Amino acid sequence: MIPHLSLFTDNPTGNPGRFFCDRSSRRTHSNEKTGEVEWNPDIDLHSSTVFATEGGWKTVRIESRGPGPSKRDRQREDRLHQIPLENNWPTLSPAVLALTELEQDEMYPLLPEQMISHVLEEAISFGKNAARGEHYEGDLAPLINRVIQSGVRIRFVEREGHDSSGWIRAQYRRKPPTIEIYKPSLKQLGQFFRQSGYRIHPDDLIALHLYHEWFHHLESSSLGRTDHRLPKVEKKRWGPLVLRRRIYRLREIAAHSFTQSALGLSWSPLWLDHLLLLTDRGWSKSQIRDHFQQLQEKYRSLTEPAQKPPE
Repeated sequence: MIPHLSLFTDNPTGNPGRFFCDRSSRRTHSNEKTGEVEWNPDIDLHSSTVFATEGGWKTVRIESRGPGPSKRDRQREDRLHQIPLENNWPTLSPAVLALTELEQDEMYPLLPEQMISHVLEEAISFGKNAARGEHYEGDLAPLINRVIQSGVRIRFVEREGHDSSGWIRAQYRRKPPTIEIYKPSLKQLGQFFRQSGYRIHPDDLIALHLYHEWFHHLESSSLGRTDHRLPKVEKKRWGPLVLRRRIYRLREIAAHSFTQSALGLSWSPLWLDHLLLLTDRGWSKSQIRDHFQQLQEKYRSLTEPAQKPPE
């Protein structure tokens, strides 16, 4: 755990604060023009924190007796991997959840039905296998250090995140490699778990966002993109010429699988997204259960071969 790590996004320059790896320096320093904090990976995140001051950014040491959650408060907090959330809410299988994600891809209507279960299984498996060696044990500092050392900046943004598809929790930008985590998402998740009877450690909620977006960076830098590993979909044909497109949403399916495996969760983060969306609409557990049953039936009808009527 990082004791009382302060990540300020409002600074005197008016620019969001950013963490990124600075391999040319032996210490942490600030850029007053951009409001960026350059963090050397040699510095232990356990013993340092960054504060915004009138003169810019500075790094100070954290005293063990300083502000932050007491030992008793920490013991009362639940760890994300220990939450049996499936005991509280109607569930969906990973494959059905993946189908709901796949349906949002513009190429989905052109995907042959006999390929659906194959591409879903491959994307889920790719994300799970990519998480081998990643075992989050409740300590956020090593994870942040690995992300920074891989060349990625981390930004915590005060406002809500939006893109063309609606509200988002976090996002990865390739140039420069940056993970942006929107604080309203952290707040919403914390509130949902409290209403479900759990007080989640805030580090775990940050890790939930970080792992998902970091997977997209790893796709670009080392793993290879998920949608490049699977067949393209035929979009148009002009005689012997064929235009094919990749299925972009397979990347999101793999990212959810990667995050679940890395965090050791018994449930998918994508399932959590569904619960948040439906409860925000005011749906009861009974309504959610009926809706999930419909999704299960839809998946079954698409992936199971139709039975021939008796002769």
